[in-house]
Amino acid sequence: MSRLILTTLGLALAAAPATSLAQRTDDNATTSAEDAFGTSIGGEQIGIYNPNYVRGFSAAEAGNIRLDGLYIDQQAAFSDRLIGGLQMRVGLSAQGYPFPAPTGIAEYELRKPGAKRLLSVSGRLGPFGSKVLELDAQVPVTDRLSIGAGYGLVSDRNHTGGAAEFRTAALIARWEPVDGVEIMPFWSRVGIADEELPPLLLTAGDFLPPRLERVKRIGQKWAANDGETITAGLATTLKSGGWTLKAGAFRSILDLDRSHTQLFLNVRPDGTADEVVIAEPGRRSASTSGEVRLSRRFADGPRLHTLHFSIKGRDRARVYGGSSEIFVGNHPIEDPVDFPEPVSNFGPQTRDTVRQWTAGIAYEGRWKDVGEVSIGVQKTDYSKRVFGPDLPVITTKDAPLLLNATAALYASPSLAFYGSYTEGLEESPVAPGHAVNRDEAPPAIRTRQVDAGLRWSIVPGIRLVAGVFEVTKPFYSLDDARLFRQLGDVRHRGAEFSLSGQIAPGLTAIAGTALIDARLSGDAVDSGLVGRKPLASFGRLSTAVLDYRPTFAPALSVDLVVESTSDRVASADGKLVIPARAIASVGGRYRFRLGKAPATLRVQVANIGNKYGWANGSSGIYLYNLPRRLTATLTTDLG
Repeated sequence: MSRLILTTLGLALAAAPATSLAQRTDDNATTSAEDAFGTSIGGEQIGIYNPNYVRGFSAAEAGNIRLDGLYIDQQAAFSDRLIGGLQMRVGLSAQGYPFPAPTGIAEYELRKPGAKRLLSVSGRLGPFGSKVLELDAQVPVTDRLSIGAGYGLVSDRNHTGGAAEFRTAALIARWEPVDGVEIMPFWSRVGIADEELPPLLLTAGDFLPPRLERVKRIGQKWAANDGETITAGLATTLKSGGWTLKAGAFRSILDLDRSHTQLFLNVRPDGTADEVVIAEPGRRSASTSGEVRLSRRFADGPRLHTLHFSIKGRDRARVYGGSSEIFVGNHPIEDPVDFPEPVSNFGPQTRDTVRQWTAGIAYEGRWKDVGEVSIGVQKTDYSKRVFGPDLPVITTKDAPLLLNATAALYASPSLAFYGSYTEGLEESPVAPGHAVNRDEAPPAIRTRQVDAGLRWSIVPGIRLVAGVFEVTKPFYSLDDARLFRQLGDVRHRGAEFSLSGQIAPGLTAIAGTALIDARLSGDAVDSGLVGRKPLASFGRLSTAVLDYRPTFAPALSVDLVVESTSDRVASADGKLVIPARAIASVGGRYRFRLGKAPATLRVQVANIGNKYGWANGSSGIYLYNLPRRLTATLTTDLG
C-alpha cells in the first residue's frame, strides 16, 4: 500500500503543470473555525462538540444532520470524498436556522467543484501503521458546469489492534444553467472489507477493568464486518429577487453483508472475562429523505423580514436481528484464544419502517443595530411499524405541534445577548451491541431545550461566546436483564464558553469549555436501578488549540492541542469514577513546492504523554483511550 501511495504521488507530481490553484494544501481546522464548538475540515476536527456529542447528547443519533443546510436522514457516516467541512451549530450559531433542533445541529458542507482545474493528491502514514491515499479532482466543463470526483484507498489500523480496508469514491456536479440557479447532483460510496471494530468490555461489578496492553488484538480476527455505504442525492438553490428556494432529495444506505460484535463480559480484576462474539446475518438501513424550503425576504428600512415555508420528510426501512451468540470461553483477556469461526445458525430478522412528514412556517425579523427575533411552528406526522418474527405488527404514531422561538438584542456593535426555546421530535438511541435486544430502535422521543447567552467581540478578531442551557429527554439504557428500554428522564443543565480569534500576528487561539450537570429521574432512579447521574456523564469538557505561523517564516507553522475532562461517572451510585485526565498533542505544517505545485507536509504526535485511561458508555461498556501516535500527511494541489 505504501509503495502504491509513493508511486502515485510521484507520477502525479511529475505531471504538474505550470499553474495551480491551492485547495487542500490550505486545509486547517483551527484557522477556519468560527468558534470552539466544533469544526472539521481536511480530516482534522477541533472543538468541544462533534456530531456524536453535543451538550451531553448525540446530534447524529437524534437525527439533527443537515447537508448544505437541508434535512437528511443519515444512515451511515459521510465519505470525506463528498464532504468538504463540518460545523457544529449550538446557541447563537444555531439561530440562523429557521427550524433549530434541541440537540444542536451538525451541518455538513458538500465538497463543491470550483471553476478551475485541480487535482489534489494526499498520502497519509499512521497512526498505528495505517496507510491512506486520497485523490480529489475538479474539472470545469463550461463556465457554468464543473464536475468533481474523488477516490480513496484506506488500509486502516485501530488502537485495539484491529484492521480494516476501505475504498471510497464520490462524484458531484455543480451546474448553474442561469444566474441565481445552482443544481448539484452527487453520489458517494464507501466499500467496507474485514472491518474489525474495537472490542467492548463489561465488568462484573463496580470497578474499572484492569489495565490492558494497547494496540494489541484481543478478539477474533474473523469477527469482522463487510459491506458498503452509499449517499446520493440532488441539492438545488434558486434565487430571484426576494425569493429563495432550497430543495434537496437524498438517499442514504448502510448495507452490511456480515456483521459481528466482539464482547468481553464479566471482566474481573484479575483480567479474565467471558469472551462472546455476536454474529449477525448482515443488516441494512436505507432512507429516502429531503426538504423543500421557500423563503421570502421583505426590506422595511433598517428592518428585514423573512418568511420560511418548509416541508421535509423521510421514508426509512431497516432489517436487523437474527443474531447468533458465540461463546468463545473464559480466559485472560490478554491471552487471546484462537477460536475457529463456527457455522452460525441465524434466526429470522426483524424489519421496521419509519415514515415522517413535517410542515413548518417560520418568521425571522432583523432590525439593524437593534436585534433580531424569530418564531416557528412545525406540525409533524410520525409513524413507525415493527415487523418482528412470529409477532403481531407493532405500530407507533405521534403528531405533535413543535414550537421554537429565539431572540437576540444588540447592546452595542460588539455585544449581543440571545435566548431561545426549542421543541423537537427526535430519534431515540439504538440498543447497543451487548443488549439482548441489540439494534432495536425505540420510537421517536419528544425533547425540549432552553438556552441563553451572549456574544462579545472583545477586540476586532477576538470573540467570546458564553451561554447556559437546559435539555430534557426520555432516558434509555440497559436494565438488570441487559434489556435496552426507557428507564426515566434525563436533564442536562450547563454552561458553555468559546473564545476564538487571532491573539497576536500569526497566532490563532481556540478555547472552549462545557460544564454539564446531568440528572436522571423516574421509577428506575427511585427503585435504585440507576443513580441520579447517568453512566459516562462528566461535569466538564475543555479544549484549547494554538496555531502559530510566524511572519518571519510563513512556510512553517506549529500547533498545540490540549483536551481535558473531569471525572466520568462509572457506577450507578456515582462512587466509582474514571479519573479526570488531560491529553496534549503537538504538530506542525511545512508548506513548500514540488516542482511548481504547492504542497504541505503535516505531522502530528497525539497524546504525547502516552496517558492511559478509560472511556465508557451510558450502557456500561468500557474502551481504553488512544495511546501516543504519529501521523504524517503529504498533500499537493495540481492545477
